[in-house]
Amino acid sequence: MGNVLTKEEILKILDQYRIGRKPLAKLLGWGETTVMQYINCEKIPDNEYTKKLKKLLDDPGYYRELLVAGKDNITPVAFRKSMEAVNDFFNESQILICALWARECMSAKLSEVGKQEIRCACEAGLLRLETVLLWSQIFSIRLLGKPLFEDEFQPGKSGLPFKALEENYMKLVTMPSNSANLLSREEKDIISKVNEVIMWYGPTALATLMKAENYRLCGSPGARRRRVVKIETLRRAYGEVFDQTGVRRLKDIENYLQKRIAFVKKNPPK
Repeated sequence: MGNVLTKEEILKILDQYRIGRKPLAKLLGWGETTVMQYINCEKIPDNEYTKKLKKLLDDPGYYRELLVAGKDNITPVAFRKSMEAVNDFFNESQILICALWARECMSAKLSEVGKQEIRCACEAGLLRLETVLLWSQIFSIRLLGKPLFEDEFQPGKSGLPFKALEENYMKLVTMPSNSANLLSREEKDIISKVNEVIMWYGPTALATLMKAENYRLCGSPGARRRRVVKIETLRRAYGEVFDQTGVRRLKDIENYLQKRIAFVKKNPPK
C-alpha cells in the first residue's frame, strides 16, 4: 500500500515542477484530461500511468529528461517556467552544486591536456567525480573547519560514497551551472586543487584509492564496522593523519594526495 500514489502527491508534482495538468499530460504522451482524472479519483489505481507519476515525484532528473524531450509538445512559457523550477530544485542540493563546479574544473583541465591524456582523463567519470567530492569534503573539514555539504559517506554496493551523485550523475551532464556564484572562493579553490591532482590518475588508481578509504572508514568488506560515516567521524579519521603530515594550507593538498595514491597503489587493500 505504501507505493500507491495519492492525490496529494500528484498535486506536489505539479507544484514542485511548476507545470500545469494539461502540459504534464502532454509531456507524458497522455490525453489532456488524464492527470485531472487521477486527481479527481476517490481511489487512484496502481497501474503503469501512476507508476510513471510516482517516478516523476521521486526522480527530478527523470522529470528534467522528460521535459527536455517533450518541450515541443508544450508552450515555450510552460517549458521555461518548469525548467527554472527543476533547475532550482537541483541547486538546492549543496553536494550537486559542488559537483557542478567540479565538472567545470574537469572541463577546463581537459582543454589544457593533450589528446593522448584526454581518453584517460574522461574514463570512469562518476568514480572520478565521487573521488574529487570525497577528498574536497575531507580537505574542507580540515582547512575551512566545516564540510562542503551535509551528505554523509555511505558506500553502497558500488563502493561509491554519495548516493545523490550516483543518482543524478547523468543529469549533471546536461544541467546549466551557476555553481560559481553559489560557492565561496575558498570552497572553489579546494575543489579545483583536488580535481587538478585527481585528473592525472586513471580509473584503476582511483578505484584502489576509493577502496582504501572505504576500508579506513568502514572496515574490511566482511566485517563492516560502519555503514554510514558522519561528518565528525571524517574529521577525527583524517585529523590526526593531517597533523602528522603537515596538511595546513591549500598547497599541501597536492603533496598529500600524491603520496596517498602512491602508497595505496603499492599496498592495495584486500
